[in-house]
Amino acid sequence: MRRFVIFLIVLIAIVASIMGYQHYSLKKNEAERQTFDLVMSEKMEQLYEQAQDWSKPIELNVHDERLHGDYKVLSEFVLNYWVKNAETRNQYLRELKTVKWDQFLNVNRLDKDSKQAYKETELMLQTAHQASEKYLKQNELNKNEALAQVKKLDIDRELRKPLEEKLEKNLKHDQESSLIMLEIQVFNKADEMLAMLKKYEWERKGDQILFKNDAQVKQFNVLYQDILKLSAQIEQRKEGNADALEEAI
Repeated sequence: MRRFVIFLIVLIAIVASIMGYQHYSLKKNEAERQTFDLVMSEKMEQLYEQAQDWSKPIELNVHDERLHGDYKVLSEFVLNYWVKNAETRNQYLRELKTVKWDQFLNVNRLDKDSKQAYKETELMLQTAHQASEKYLKQNELNKNEALAQVKKLDIDRELRKPLEEKLEKNLKHDQESSLIMLEIQVFNKADEMLAMLKKYEWERKGDQILFKNDAQVKQFNVLYQDILKLSAQIEQRKEGNADALEEAI
């Protein structure tokens, strides 16, 4: 009987010790998670602010001394992933800026360019198509590389698995790709507008382009309105992508 009592006391002590350790581990993990959330919130805000100025490369310090172990590895992986995606996008925008794409529909510019066989406008469109194609390829490459890397991350499965699933989902439905597809539609509409400007006689009146034939005027205006609608959708998509960036983690 006495041996049984001693055994029971020892057993209770062991159980209490295990439960105490589990409680400590849970509290420690929760504290680490809260620190991780705080760090990611701060870093993602810094990234978002830097990404807005696409005229220069992003320089974000992805390291943070407040994080350790798996959460440190996870944080740095996710931040590097977002930095790479944002920089890929910004490089594409810089390429468009080099040929002054934002001035494509400037009537004064088009009028002057018509006198040199639209060389400047053709360069704009050529660059736009090449830059968008390169961006699409690099964007997909970034995501495939990230998915391959996350599967090899030496961190707890409970942390790795949700990220892996999210990356797989992004490959199937990518908001950023939707944005570039809208922009490519704008470039295609611009191709049609340039073809009309080359084919038909027109003149500049103030900030308007006037064709000799009413049907041509109507056709050109339809293309112009299409570009305006696409541009509005692009701005909405950008806002949606900004929200997605803020809620990334």
